[in-house]
Amino acid sequence: MPGLQDLGGVEIHLEGGNYRISEPLRLPESGGGNVVIHGGTLRASENFPEDRFLIELWTSTDSLLNGSLNGDELAAATKDADFYAASYEYITLRDLMLDANFRGGGILVVNSLRTNIDGCYISHFATFGIMVQGGHETYIRNSFLGQHITAGASPLERNFSGVAISLMGNDNAVTDVVIFSAAVGISVSGQANIITGVHCYNKATGFGGIGIRLLLGGLTQTRILGAYMDYTGIVAEDPVQLDIANGFFLGDANIVLKSSQRKMISGVNIVDNMFTGSGKGVEIVQLEGQFESIDQTVVDRNNVLGMTLKSTVARRTVQDNGSTWTIDFNPVLLFPNLIQHVQYSFYTSDVSFPRHALRNVSENKVVIEADTEVSATVAVQVDQSATFVQGSGIYS
Repeated sequence: MPGLQDLGGVEIHLEGGNYRISEPLRLPESGGGNVVIHGGTLRASENFPEDRFLIELWTSTDSLLNGSLNGDELAAATKDADFYAASYEYITLRDLMLDANFRGGGILVVNSLRTNIDGCYISHFATFGIMVQGGHETYIRNSFLGQHITAGASPLERNFSGVAISLMGNDNAVTDVVIFSAAVGISVSGQANIITGVHCYNKATGFGGIGIRLLLGGLTQTRILGAYMDYTGIVAEDPVQLDIANGFFLGDANIVLKSSQRKMISGVNIVDNMFTGSGKGVEIVQLEGQFESIDQTVVDRNNVLGMTLKSTVARRTVQDNGSTWTIDFNPVLLFPNLIQHVQYSFYTSDVSFPRHALRNVSENKVVIEADTEVSATVAVQVDQSATFVQGSGIYS
């Protein structure tokens, strides 16, 4: 990029060494690009600063956001043009083991373009395993992150803290990453990010953990594809343009759509996932709070074992002798009192040709009525995904 110094492909090879450091390994404060650091171990000493990271891509002119920002405060902070200015380009960190010794974080990337973090093992972080702020296109691949080293069912799990990966920027990718301990696996508060093939068993939902947390309400623009959510789920605040597909949710892990400042859901697709639970009736998708605007939202084609299916599309067939058929879709439909579209078929073997009509769809109950008593089979399909704007609100 214009204005960034090409550092010539300099290679910092740790040669398999084990280095205990008392200060961050910081790339040139003036910025630059074309650097590789690889092949060794960095460990924080007992006096390592608790608010710093073992490796930092961060110049003195770059502002650092509060990692706990969300909602409108976060949106306002990230609108600053300087937040996306490039200080680094094409930095590669690979084949590293980073031990933060519960003193700080692992890797900090601020205002960097086209950064590669590949094949890293990051442990014992107190704050963040990897923190990305601003910039574009940080690619995190084939890595393992955990605050405590465990293979699951740790006796310390209730006390796991910190965030394994925080994406406070746009156009980043997390691919084939395992997160085995942290309060939050991946926190996303930027746009146009993609998460593929991750395995999160960082902290169980029952202990207050979150596998993937989406914070930029009103402009989510995130794709989560092929994720394995292992006893820990996904929470999305006011999601707009969110895809969750082809995932596996184990141990009552589910998806929570949470109403926040904007109270809206738009352009959400939750499709083609597998959910397996304990038989306690946990819903695969849950609503938290009140939503006042819902449109273009599809929850469908998911399969369930030991959990409760929720969907925006439902089908049911009833057979009875009478003049009124009522089909209650509340056990399946995600949103209360929100049937947008109905299709039905009316089958009868009687010699008569009764007239029939759709009479009511309120409270997610479809009522079909005929003008005479008849033995009939009624097949109904309903859909909640059409546009709904304004109104008295929809509650979980």
